Amino acid sequence: MSIAGTVMLAGGMCTGASALWWLRSIAARGAGVQPAGDAREAVAAAPVELRTAVLLVTDSAQLALMWPALKLGSIQTGYPNIVSAAYTEFGMSVDVQMLGGQSVKDWNNDNTRAALAAYFGVPTVTVAATDPGFVRLDLRVYDTLADTTAVPATAGVVDLEAVPVGVTEDFDTWRVRVLYGHILLAGATGSGKGSVLWSILAALGMAILTGLVDVWLADPKGGAEFGRGENKLFVRFSTDTATILAMLNEAVEVMRERLARMRAEGIRKIVPSTDEPLILIIIDEAASLSSYATREEQQEFRRLTGLLLSQGRAAAVSVIAALQDPSKETMPNRQLFPIRIGLRLDEPTQTTMVHGQGARDRGARCDEISEHTPGVGYVGEDGSTGFVRVRAFWVDDDAADAIVAAYSPAPEITGPAEDYSDFDPDDLGDDDVDGVAA
Repeated sequence: MSIAGTVMLAGGMCTGASALWWLRSIAARGAGVQPAGDAREAVAAAPVELRTAVLLVTDSAQLALMWPALKLGSIQTGYPNIVSAAYTEFGMSVDVQMLGGQSVKDWNNDNTRAALAAYFGVPTVTVAATDPGFVRLDLRVYDTLADTTAVPATAGVVDLEAVPVGVTEDFDTWRVRVLYGHILLAGATGSGKGSVLWSILAALGMAILTGLVDVWLADPKGGAEFGRGENKLFVRFSTDTATILAMLNEAVEVMRERLARMRAEGIRKIVPSTDEPLILIIIDEAASLSSYATREEQQEFRRLTGLLLSQGRAAAVSVIAALQDPSKETMPNRQLFPIRIGLRLDEPTQTTMVHGQGARDRGARCDEISEHTPGVGYVGEDGSTGFVRVRAFWVDDDAADAIVAAYSPAPEITGPAEDYSDFDPDDLGDDDVDGVAA
């Protein structure tokens, strides 16, 4: 392959036989692209860590040696075609048109990715399918998610469909849809599930305080993780199988009442208010009920969660389920979660369990996340084939206590599922509209 042909780039086209390239500079982001000149000039201008990579993508002679060495092309079959390259916050991205007959698996197996990293002279290369026949090579020199970020103070307005939970590897804010969405959160022990859940609670803080959101929390671990919010932050709080099932059964009844009213009044979806708040059901360690309870209890849990997941979104009843093992036996209704977050997982097959077939080929590699970066994960949503690499805000015990203290609607919410008859959401504040708390 020769890069002497037409090359499409972010700022336009580069043509000619001199292998000229345009590489977008981090410093010049937003100001267009800067010409790199010939290969030597491009290499001299490149960051030290990426000089080998820049040499390869700007020198057709080097590419003609690389592709056969990696068994990805030859004189007889032709060479893959690099169609664009750009600096990124984590290093460099290279878009490649594969040869006819090649598949993503030819590029995204462990041996090929290791060989690509060695050839480009970078620590890691990740591969993701983009368009049919094309792959993107992300040359990772810097881990932009290596450092933790403290949970920020909640703004005065809460958008329930864009709740800030952390940061993306491009330094954007990571937001999740809580209203009209269900979230599956999977991760091994120590992967940072607690930080994700507490970050969601922190971001919803003002909405909880004003009564626009009621949090019903199931903590089968006896309250070890979320007990600090009992009788304070949570409208319902249950720690054993019987009361958790009773809580879920009550949620189903509330959902059915809302659906009946919606049908009678011709309403397509409920906009939360203090009279009819978003009910957010958080189930920590869901496997305790789906796999480790008695058979009758497992069946009841699956029935209740199936009803909530399949019917609850329009009725402003949302579910977040967290678990360590994302297998079908552990979470049989996992296909009903439109938002899926995979933190560090133990096995490659578990990434598929969370994000579906072909997820690793499309860039989600939860099994490769370091144990030293809790809260790092890959987010996928229905309707999108790609994944976003993110890290949740860091929430330690002191920060969790501060969240409870700042956003508890009242000092005496009746907590356990067996005694919550005194709660009246009308006492929590004035009505708000459009799913936004002021």
